[in-house]
Amino acid sequence: MEKLIVLIVLLFSALATGGLMVNWIALGRAMSRLSASAYVEFHQHTNHTFDPYMPIVVVGALAGGAALAVMYGVYTTSGQLAAAGAACYALILIITLPTNLRINHQIATWSIQNPPREWAQVRAQWLRFHVIRTLFSVPAFGIYVLAVMSNTSR
Repeated sequence: MEKLIVLIVLLFSALATGGLMVNWIALGRAMSRLSASAYVEFHQHTNHTFDPYMPIVVVGALAGGAALAVMYGVYTTSGQLAAAGAACYALILIITLPTNLRINHQIATWSIQNPPREWAQVRAQWLRFHVIRTLFSVPAFGIYVLAVMSNTSR
């Protein structure tokens, strides 16, 4: 059962980190090269893809880290590493909810044919917070891997 839990936690964590990385490295770079109307349309469409998916995998990664910490014991190195990784995923949510998610909802109301004048500033703000949350996600995944590898209770 422990191996199944570890597999599920690492899967959720990899999907969360991978989703954030793809959005930064590929989609973010593409979005920065688009015209105002193209950007708004692209962002609105990607929101329909990422908005249902990302909360599931990020919350799953966070809950999974908490489960690993309890399973390994919070006073063990493995348990403390798992807790640290979970804290990183918690920070991703703390960053996302008041910034990226709020901006996503704002962009969802924009007209594709007539975007607001400040669209480029909003895009830059969204990307800045996205990079920050992604930079918490990458170590979180690595910390989970270290927690699993350092677990000596096998």
